[in-house]
Amino acid sequence: MTYSTSVNAIIAAARSLFRNRRSLVLMLAVYATLIVAIYLFVSTREATVSQLLLTLVTVVAAPALFFVLQAVIVNSATTSRDLLKSSVKLLIVSAPVIALTVGTVYGLNKIQTHPTIVTTVRYLCGAVIVPLLVVQLWIAVSNGGVRSLRKVLVRTFAPQSMFVYACGFLIFAVVPYLLLHKTLTVQRPWLELSQLVVRLSLTAFLMLLGWALTVRALSILNATKT
Repeated sequence: MTYSTSVNAIIAAARSLFRNRRSLVLMLAVYATLIVAIYLFVSTREATVSQLLLTLVTVVAAPALFFVLQAVIVNSATTSRDLLKSSVKLLIVSAPVIALTVGTVYGLNKIQTHPTIVTTVRYLCGAVIVPLLVVQLWIAVSNGGVRSLRKVLVRTFAPQSMFVYACGFLIFAVVPYLLLHKTLTVQRPWLELSQLVVRLSLTAFLMLLGWALTVRALSILNATKT
């Protein structure tokens, strides 16, 4: 019963994602802009005043675009007012979790013994616990506010939520990782370039698709429980 409920939520999330074309187009546009901002931040060298200003702009723009993207995914927001309002809410509710995560990672890095356990805990926090908790907080604040932290924690580690996240993780993390690390020997340079562009584009699309399906499926699961 747990798995069937989760699968139905994923299917419903996929339907809602592709039916709302306006939200989908906006999501793709914001995501593409976010990728460009991250690329400019990584590739720009702080040698001139203009390059320094560009770096500062991307430092502000990238996090802002990230939360705008999450607002589109969680709320299907499309108007500028709704996007701004939702983005600020998501940022505020995420700030304590981000601070706690940074503090936890810093503390784990100070532990010199049991490196295997420390590494395992670090990956569990970064790849599973924190993303699930943040998504549940986003959903709660989008549905009227976080009224009960205990309820948020229960939903975070519920079997249905874990199953949905595991399915989504395969799409937005495992498959893109395999695509990026899959090497094919091509003799012609233009074919090699074309293959690289296709792989990068497909990887970026799967990351967005898997994450959006995961967040919306979790939101649907929460709605069925209330």
